[in-house]
Amino acid sequence: MSTLWHSYAFLGLLLYALGRQSLAHSPTVIDTVRSQSLFFQTFDNDEWQSRWIHSRDNKYNGRFTTEAVKEWTDKGLKIPEKNKFYGLSALLDAPVDPVVASSPTPLPLVVQYEVKYEDGVTCGGSYLKLLTAEPGFTPEGLVDSTPYSIMFGPDRCGATSKVHLILRHRNPVNGSIAEKHLASPPVPEANDYTHLYTLKIFPDHKYEILVDGGMRSSGSLLDPSTLQPPLLPPRELPDPDDKKPADWVDVAEIPDPDAVKPDDWDDREIIEDEKAVRPRGWLDNEPVLINDPASKRPEEWDEEEDGVWEPKQITNPKCKVGCGPWTRPMKRNPAFKGAWKPPLIKNPAYKGPWVQKTIPNPDFFEVEEPIRSGVGAIGAVALELWTIDSGYIFDNILITRDPAVAEMALKKLWKPRYDAEVKASEAKLKEKERRKEEEAKKKKARKGGRDIVETALSKAFLALFEDDGWLATAAPYVGPLLDFVRENPDALILGVGLGPMLLLTVILLLRGTGSRKKQSTHAPNDAAEEVRPAGGSDAEPVAEVAAGREAEAEPASAPGAEAAEGPEVVPEGDATDGEIDEEPEEQKGPRRRTARAA
Repeated sequence: MSTLWHSYAFLGLLLYALGRQSLAHSPTVIDTVRSQSLFFQTFDNDEWQSRWIHSRDNKYNGRFTTEAVKEWTDKGLKIPEKNKFYGLSALLDAPVDPVVASSPTPLPLVVQYEVKYEDGVTCGGSYLKLLTAEPGFTPEGLVDSTPYSIMFGPDRCGATSKVHLILRHRNPVNGSIAEKHLASPPVPEANDYTHLYTLKIFPDHKYEILVDGGMRSSGSLLDPSTLQPPLLPPRELPDPDDKKPADWVDVAEIPDPDAVKPDDWDDREIIEDEKAVRPRGWLDNEPVLINDPASKRPEEWDEEEDGVWEPKQITNPKCKVGCGPWTRPMKRNPAFKGAWKPPLIKNPAYKGPWVQKTIPNPDFFEVEEPIRSGVGAIGAVALELWTIDSGYIFDNILITRDPAVAEMALKKLWKPRYDAEVKASEAKLKEKERRKEEEAKKKKARKGGRDIVETALSKAFLALFEDDGWLATAAPYVGPLLDFVRENPDALILGVGLGPMLLLTVILLLRGTGSRKKQSTHAPNDAAEEVRPAGGSDAEPVAEVAAGREAEAEPASAPGAEAAEGPEVVPEGDATDGEIDEEPEEQKGPRRRTARAA
């Protein structure tokens, strides 16, 4: 029995070892894609640094790095700094023609790569340049004028947002090279997911641009409306010397000069309201604005420097109804028919549309394969970029002849990565919604408790005014208040909170007013104190003070008022057993001296 178990164990170990060996020798997706591609680059390890070289030109002050991106299982090529120029390129193993049409099976060109904006995108390019194969080119010598054959990829800056497709095409007649831009480029994605951009150019000059596997643009590159300027030049050009004659009339219809507007045609859209009557109390002769009587010219006002001072204008308080000339208000005209226009008639001078003459195009050419013959072979891949952002991530850069290889990379490399990002984003949104719902429940619970308190308080308050309540007799007088409390029970809470504060404010104001009145009541009355006698009744000094005040008032109106400025002489009979009480120093002036009784 023991020998049998040992045999099973040995067999299991053998099968496990064979399975491990089979897995070790089975090709991965990356290996399969690489083996069937003209160019393929991932950035999982440092191997890329031996293939991709930074430009030595002083313009390129930025350096790419590799970094493991969130939700990614591997690394990508990253733009780490903002506001930098970046120049990085890698040579292909051999030059690659844009398309192959002469072989038994025509072969397209497929370019595909992934882009992720980790920190968002404001202004910057994230496109690829497929550099033209030239014998003397080295990646260290990359500059912005290095020739390229095809430029493809997203570019976003402000209102400009497009997926570029540019072909640099050579005219076989004159040898000039022109950039042919896609006339209606698609709009790139701008969110922070990883997106896949794919370009396919077929030997029959058809093209396709896909984003995340979905078609965004397609058509024929030979169509004159696809590229600007067109891939093939026109056979004829407008003659620049042919000008439209000055007397050429190309207007087919003109307004009838003999037409007359009908007498009953009313083209007044707004008319005066004839039924309107001047309001009672309208003041025609009063100005709407008057000078503010409280406005005073500042003491520092200098008319030489500041100009003539004008008082502030305020609304005339007399103009409660209205001031100034009264005019009737305007209203819509019920008989309005619109603006009258004369009818159109055929133009007797019409000669038809003018067509400019054409001449043969000296640069015209006609070839069967303009892309293969006019677009240079591809010798390198470059990222020659400027951006004000950071965090652009590139990965899985692919050039192949087989669309199935690009499809494999889409399904096996990009799709799992994209799905993971979407799943993580949805999880964050769900968590955010969950927290929001919890907060709403807590808020509702708090509000529910407050509502219970408000309802109980309002019921208790309203019960005071019911038939058997303490304040039942006052209910008819506070009906509107009770209705308001029934509809707004929370207002009672506010009233309870603000009531004591308002009461305290009123008390403080009343105390302040009482203090000022008390101070004014106790102000020293020097005249009364001066005439109060040392002994005797109070009637005498009061009478003397009153007489003294009347005497003070008389000189102001009497002809001999100036005599009142001097001291008054008291008769001897009145001054018996008394003396003259002079006015204190601080109250000297045109006041009388009074006699103080002994």
